[in-house]
Amino acid sequence: MTEIKNRELKPVPGIEYSEIMVPDEQDLGTGTFTTELEPNAMAKINPIISSIINEPAFKLLVVINLAIESVTVLLGKADDSPPVSRTVYNLPKSLKTSDVNIFNVIFKSWEIKGLEMNGNSLEKTPAD
Repeated sequence: MTEIKNRELKPVPGIEYSEIMVPDEQDLGTGTFTTELEPNAMAKINPIISSIINEPAFKLLVVINLAIESVTVLLGKADDSPPVSRTVYNLPKSLKTSDVNIFNVIFKSWEIKGLEMNGNSLEKTPAD
């Protein structure tokens, strides 16, 4: 069982780093994906999109949209097929855009299991 871990520094404006961690390379559908935003990024850039793509095997997108106070997470294959799992979470009302904010997606067996912001679990939107 070989672990996959890859960190990309400053992949796009507003993102300090993104990091994928998959404990078993034979199970790409289980792991975590972390995105750390730069201070004030959410106040300047909307939406912020953090992604990891390994064609055609894997794709994960995190769309942080302060204007509608939500984060959409999509998980699937990078072969033009629809997402295997899609979940929308509410951003907290007490969000401080001036802070460094860290988002951590937890996924298992190709299903999004949760999203944490700064170590706290975010709630799914009522429609999800």
